[in-house]
Amino acid sequence: MNKQEAEEIIVEYLPKVYGFAIKKSFSYDEAEDLCSDIISGLYPSLLSAKEIYNMDGYIWRICEHIYSKYVSSK
Repeated sequence: MNKQEAEEIIVEYLPKVYGFAIKKSFSYDEAEDLCSDIISGLYPSLLSAKEIYNMDGYIWRICEHIYSKYVSSK
């Protein structure tokens, strides 16, 4: 996937990812940190992906994975 496609996907999913972070966090500051971590992990993952058949599932799986790493680091 090229950079422009990855950026368009991130812009499209950013409100949903932020909503996910708010639901999983105890404060808005924590939600912003979590959202930032998710986007930081999502962008390179999208760039390295060749074909994604289920974009929703792919993104939510990454969100859950990064959230679990975030919780275990606290």
